[in-house]
Amino acid sequence: MHPNQPQRPIQPTQNAAGLSDEDQLSLLMAAPLILGLLVAALPTMSTKATAWLLAHDLIVEASASPLVTIPGTEGAGLDLRRLIIVVAVLALAATLALSGVRRSIDRRRQQRLRRGDSA
Repeated sequence: MHPNQPQRPIQPTQNAAGLSDEDQLSLLMAAPLILGLLVAALPTMSTKATAWLLAHDLIVEASASPLVTIPGTEGAGLDLRRLIIVVAVLALAATLALSGVRRSIDRRRQQRLRRGDSA
């Protein structure tokens, strides 16, 4: 590309839902935060939420000596098995977010190389 020629702006690509790559990446990065806020807010919403979590075996009762207690649940929390699942889900979410960031950076780098930028 000649130095006097203006550079063409990069048009963001969109998926079928109308979300650009940046929108998707933002949602993916916000998901663990939103999930964490929801999990933290559930016990304080009502005792019905705690009863539902206990009834569906998503948390264990205080009598089962959970490793991590959730505030507002009267001592209920996560045992080792449930804690491993939560950590695995959070690790997966972080991995997907980092992969998306890396893919976005690589895509921009390739577009710049195709245009002839050296930076």
